[in-house]
Amino acid sequence: MKHAELLAWLAAPADFAQGAALYAQLGGSAVYQQLFALGETGYSRRVLVEQLQLLTGPVQEPAPEPVADNRQLPTDNSQPGTAPAPDAGVLTGLRAQLKAARDERSQLHAQLTAPGLRVTARCKLAHRICALTDQVQQLLASEQHVLTHGRLPGTVATADVTDAGELRRRLDNLISLRSKVRRRPERAGELSALQAEIDLIRTKLMPTNILLDVNAAAA
Repeated sequence: MKHAELLAWLAAPADFAQGAALYAQLGGSAVYQQLFALGETGYSRRVLVEQLQLLTGPVQEPAPEPVADNRQLPTDNSQPGTAPAPDAGVLTGLRAQLKAARDERSQLHAQLTAPGLRVTARCKLAHRICALTDQVQQLLASEQHVLTHGRLPGTVATADVTDAGELRRRLDNLISLRSKVRRRPERAGELSALQAEIDLIRTKLMPTNILLDVNAAAA
């Protein structure tokens, strides 16, 4: 019965309080229940809809219609493409950032219900939570791109860069970033990926390797 009510609410999600009550009855996260108890905002409504959609369970795909005996199925002679291997160092860095963003967001959610919290402080927390939610979505998209294409979107992987000037620019930026990360214990998970990238660039900057890369690019 509750499942039917849930589907009905999602079809026309007008009453925020009713949706929050459904979420509580269906055993949703206590942290989100505390958020919804604070009342409706644009952010809390968006989260409520997303969480209730998750509670509906996986969508069942309809079974394909059977093909009549007198019809011949098309033959697919194409070979499946081989996806490039994802960069393990990049994935490690992305997932460390993703965990840090999610952890901070969870902590801020809990702080929203602190007694005596002023409206201005609550607004700041809500804005930060929204920013972290956007960051999480971007990191998830980047992670999926790496898994599919083997590298981050938009930027040529360091392994494919042959220009010495570009390599030195990246090296300077990475060394500077590594120094900053070392001062942030919560970002310690990123260090291994940064160091791997630095080591790769230094290897590529060796005179013999630069010549090999240039010759390979010209071939």
